[in-house]
Amino acid sequence: MNEIANIVDEATKAYEGNAWHGPALKELLSDVSAAQAAAKPLPAAHSIWEIVLHIAGWQGVASQRLKGESVAEPMFGDWPAVTDKSPESWEKALTRLGSAQDELITQISRLSESALQETAAGTDYSVYFMLHGVIQHTLYHAGQIALLKRA
Repeated sequence: MNEIANIVDEATKAYEGNAWHGPALKELLSDVSAAQAAAKPLPAAHSIWEIVLHIAGWQGVASQRLKGESVAEPMFGDWPAVTDKSPESWEKALTRLGSAQDELITQISRLSESALQETAAGTDYSVYFMLHGVIQHTLYHAGQIALLKRA
């Protein structure tokens, strides 16, 4: 398996499942209601919903950078506010996350092995570093979601 395939595999496991560490992000979110997603059981922490929007945003940034766009932060901001807490809006947030994941996988799959050593657009680090970072970012926040579900 080449490195591109390895990165796609790791990103897919982090989001969809069959990961060594336990439940992946999508698995953790599968039974979360809009009310649970919007709740703040730890007042100083972000809600599950806010974390979902944050992850989707940064996956989008990585995808844009892979397309050569110099992007500093997500289109909707680093931590978008949740204003509509309806079940329909929660489903839209989950769809946004799924779409961001799909687009990221598509963009990674289009890369050549040599592109991994190039500098990611608008950054001072490699595409390789960015891609592993976005996977780590997803898993870090998945852990937070797992804890928030128990709080």
